[in-house]
Amino acid sequence: MLYLLFGTLVGIILGLNIAFLYYRLFGSRGKVEQKLRAEIRELEKRLRQKDEYIARAIRSFKEENEQRKELAE
Repeated sequence: MLYLLFGTLVGIILGLNIAFLYYRLFGSRGKVEQKLRAEIRELEKRLRQKDEYIARAIRSFKEENEQRKELAE
């Protein structure tokens, strides 16, 4: 009976250790992926904003150029 109790206790301890290691190795990937996805979304947002700023600058440059041509005539 003592061996059964000892074996059960050792099994529980080993099981908890394996579960903890499994969580540390594979469970944290979800958190890392989530952080990376959030960072990707932020970078995509900044890239869209940059494209919008460039488009506005080009439009502004063209309008200014047209105004100068009109004034020169």
